[in-house]
Amino acid sequence: MMCSITIIKEIISDISRSEISAVMLATAALIAGLILGEYIIAAEIAIVIAVGSLLETVVADHATSSIQALGKVKTQRAHVINGNNIYNLPLEDVRVGKHIRIYPGEIIPLDGIIIQGDTSVDKSIMTGESIPVDAGIGDEVFSGTCNLYGTIDIEVTRGNADGMLGHMSSLLKYADAGKSRIVGAADRWAKYIFVIAAVLTVGTCLITDDLRRGMTVMMVLCPCAFVLAAPAGIMAAAMNMDRNGVLLKEPSSIEGMNKVDMILFDKTGTLTSGVIHSLGFTNVSEDMSSERIVGLVASLESRSEHPLGMAISADYEQNGHVEEFMDIPGKGVKGIVDGVRIAAGNADLMSSESPIGLEEALETAKESSCTVVYIGIDGRCVGFFSLEDTLKECAHSTVEELEGEGLKTVMLTGDSKAVAQKTADRLGIDLIVWDCKPETKLSSVEEFERTGRACMLGDGMNDAPSLRRATVGVSMGVMGNDVSVKASDIVLLKDDISKIPGVYRLCKRSVKTVFASVVIAAVISIAGATLALLGTVDPIMVATVHITSSVIVMLAASTLLWAKTWAPEHQGKTQ
Repeated sequence: MMCSITIIKEIISDISRSEISAVMLATAALIAGLILGEYIIAAEIAIVIAVGSLLETVVADHATSSIQALGKVKTQRAHVINGNNIYNLPLEDVRVGKHIRIYPGEIIPLDGIIIQGDTSVDKSIMTGESIPVDAGIGDEVFSGTCNLYGTIDIEVTRGNADGMLGHMSSLLKYADAGKSRIVGAADRWAKYIFVIAAVLTVGTCLITDDLRRGMTVMMVLCPCAFVLAAPAGIMAAAMNMDRNGVLLKEPSSIEGMNKVDMILFDKTGTLTSGVIHSLGFTNVSEDMSSERIVGLVASLESRSEHPLGMAISADYEQNGHVEEFMDIPGKGVKGIVDGVRIAAGNADLMSSESPIGLEEALETAKESSCTVVYIGIDGRCVGFFSLEDTLKECAHSTVEELEGEGLKTVMLTGDSKAVAQKTADRLGIDLIVWDCKPETKLSSVEEFERTGRACMLGDGMNDAPSLRRATVGVSMGVMGNDVSVKASDIVLLKDDISKIPGVYRLCKRSVKTVFASVVIAAVISIAGATLALLGTVDPIMVATVHITSSVIVMLAASTLLWAKTWAPEHQGKTQ
């Protein structure tokens, strides 16, 4: 009864898609066994179908439970200002024109214009920009981005369904509709085998006038090995990946990965660690040594909670005494260190605090492809720090290894051309697409898919449509947004992109293993069918054919459990 329920579900699913599958052919053989009264053979076929379905279910359930463990909490309510009171309301109840308050560290729930306060906004999750952007009164902010620093009030300009998050949802639906379904090899061949089996069965019955012999041919040609081949191979490959810190979410991505000819990388959070660091200080003044300036500024920034300030204080020694420290949200910081008045921040802060020498500093900074923090001392702009997102240690070797496999590498980023080109040059990436918005990334993936098969790696919400549209989407499990994780086919549980070459090799080996085992099993079945046509096969031999082919498939799949497709230093490690 349990097996019957599984078989009925499988057949209904196939009929709803107007497809002939290996399960349908096996069911035909099962019916033939029942007609002939060969209940043991019929039961054997039913068990094989159920086992194949069980293996697929185990993989799917493991993926589902792992994704739930990775889930992040999303913003569902907004702090709506009503006179002197603040009410927490569901996003769908907040109308355009209402004023809402957003505190430091909160996700901005709705699109709007800042009407009060200054801050810095982390847009990386939505746009891929690696460095926080300063925002003040009159600037537009978007839902899904993070308010890093400073309390702000905004006037809502778009409702929940029409804002940036709603736009992302629409892009995801569009991408999902455009993604082609990868059909497994067993099901791809099933319709041909079905026709062959039907012709041979009917032909045998008509020529020999022996229904039992015809039904025996059908039973011998039952694709037990076909039914088991893909689930067993997927199960073994999934267990191998899991042991190496990779979650297989979508089983069909194994065959999809086997077909890819290019790897598309998001930059921020995928190739980079998301940790900002200083590249150094450029001194445009002769009034004070760079060493002295760096020490004073690092001491001042030690009080800052802004990512850029924290990067400077972390990279340089701090030994000065700080007084009158003041944060200026959206602009920078200022204070007195060892009696010296210092300001550190953007050009707007310099124009009010240290305007002397600012034009020279601005002109020099144009040559930099990095984010800069200007420094003012006693009213004069004396130079700037250059900062950038840190590349992951394994990024260069991963790109090199993938290109060694014959794969083309592409980087998609929301950063400027100068920043993107600098990163690509350091990593040896073939092609870059810069200034990417979510829809730009999606259209780029579609363009690449027209000429080949792409695997997309990303971590942000802005990457989700592209992950969904690519032949295979790979997301980050730690830094990855929950939307991107759900949109992907494979998840790197520890954000270790060095696992990708191993995943690629394992998928290619899995497809070859399944194909080889099916071919061998098919030869055995054909030999058995030939004997059945001659009338020399009894039920015991039918069972022997099925068992032999099934054992071959399971043994072949077991080789994938410990397949050494990973680099030696990563074999069996989740890091």
